[in-house]
This record gives sequence, structure tokens and C-alpha cells, in this order.
Amino acid sequence: MYAGPGRKPQLLKQLEGYVHKELQIISSSEPQFQEQRLQVYQDAFGCFIKEFKTYQPLLSAIKREYENTLAYQQDQIRELEPLRSHLRLVTEECERKVQARWEEERSEIRALKTEKHQLQRVIEAMKEKETATQAVVERLQSDLSAQYLQYREQRDARQLLIWQINDLTRGSVEEEHPADGNSDARDPVQLQLSLKVCRRDLTTAQEELTRMKAEYWDVVPRRNWDALEQTHQQNLSKMQTLQSDFDQLKREHDILLELHKEGSMQNKTNEPSTQQKDESVSQEQNQVESDHLSDLIDSESPEKSTLTVQEFR
Repeated sequence: MYAGPGRKPQLLKQLEGYVHKELQIISSSEPQFQEQRLQVYQDAFGCFIKEFKTYQPLLSAIKREYENTLAYQQDQIRELEPLRSHLRLVTEECERKVQARWEEERSEIRALKTEKHQLQRVIEAMKEKETATQAVVERLQSDLSAQYLQYREQRDARQLLIWQINDLTRGSVEEEHPADGNSDARDPVQLQLSLKVCRRDLTTAQEELTRMKAEYWDVVPRRNWDALEQTHQQNLSKMQTLQSDFDQLKREHDILLELHKEGSMQNKTNEPSTQQKDESVSQEQNQVESDHLSDLIDSESPEKSTLTVQEFR
């Protein structure tokens, strides 16, 4: 049973030969190929246990435990086999459902896209229709306004015609019955129409007055402006005339002063009588100048008073 170093035991050779022989007999195409291979190894292990009497109980217990575990696992596999087939069927069914659902969703998406494009076209058509309808409504509103104005004018004309007819009828009745006591009564239609016209004229006048006050509150009337402009031109011309007269008088006064200085320098050595004579001449000249200025002032005083009155106005 036991071999020396470098050699296999006889039992090992027999067991290996048995295993090799049995495995060659088993075909891999058989349905229970794995179970048959396991059975070969179990038989070889049983022969191995029989040869070792001392370890036989322990090895038998180990073999039995392995066999029980394998049997339990095989039972579990047999129980799970229908579940695996059912799972495969369920998986295939779910895949088919998912594929069908995906096809339905894609068809729905295509249908929704088509419907979206159709709705967009419908919306654009409705917008165009709304624009056309709005234009028609505006045109009808303008036509209605014009027709309303025409009807109102016709109503006013009809009322005026009725009033004229009533007036003519009343005139003929008064001619036929001059002693009638109700001759002073007036037509109610005429009164209403007159009142309406008066109210409309009053409203127009008030609006015009308000507008004029708002636009021309800081504007001077034209006639006042023309009067002020004319007064200003008159005052300006008078001032220019007075300025020229004043300049002329100033020049004459300067000349007289120069003459007086020259005469006084020439006659410094003359007699006192001559000085008195010169003084009298100078006084006479001054008197003449003062009289001339007084005459000018007196001649200009009416114009100044007129200017003052105009400015006051």
C-alpha cells in the first residue's frame, strides 16, 4: 500500500486508472454528464475509504455530509429550475412589452409632432383671421360712427321739419282763430331743440374760453402792443431831438466861455469901466442864453406832458 520515495502507491495507481477509464467511457453529449463524472469520483473515494480502516468512520462521515449537501443543492436546483424557466419567459415577455411600448411611444411621439405642426398652422391661420377680423371690426366701427352721425343729423332735420310744420299749422290756426287764448303757447319740440342747441353752444364756448385762457394767459393784446410800440418810437424820436439840441447848446456855451476867457485876458490892463462894460455884456449874453433855453423848455413842455399822459395810459 505504501511505496518508497519517487514511486506511486499501488492503490493510487489503481484508483487513477479506474477514474481515467470511467471518464473516457462517459460522453460529454449525454444529458447527465456532470452527475456521471461525480459518481465516478464518489466510487473512487469509497474504495479509498475502505482501504483505510482506521480513518473509515471519519472519512465516511465527511463523504456522507458532502453527499447530503450535494443532494440538498440538487433539490434546490430542481426547485429553482421552473422558476428559472419562468423568469426567462417573464424576461422575454417584459422585453416584448417594452419593445411594443417603445414602438407605441415612438408612434405617439410622431403623431404628437404631426399634431403640433398642424396646431401651429391652425394658430397662424387663426392669427391671420383675427387680424383680418380686427380690420373688419375697425372698418365697421368707422362706418357705424358715420352712419350714427348721419342718423343724428337726419333726426335733427326731422325735428326741425316737424317744428316748421307745427309752426305753419299754428300760424294757419291763429289766422283762422285770432281770438284763441293759447296763441302765446310755444311748441315743446322747439323748446327742447333750442335748449339742446343752447347747451351745446354753451359747452363749446366754455371749452374755447378755457383753451384761450390756457394758451394766452401771458400774451399781450395786439392793440396794446401796437400802442406801446408807437409810444416808444415817439419817445425815442423826441429823445434824439432833445439830445441834438443839448449838444448844440453845449457847443455854443463852450465857444462863449472861450471868447469870454480871451476877452478877459486882453482887457486885464483896461479901466474898471471897461471891465464893467464887459461884465454887463457877459451878463447880457448869459441872459440871452438863459432866455433861449427857457424858450426851448417851454416849447418842449406840451410834448413832455403828452408823453407822460401816453405813458400813464
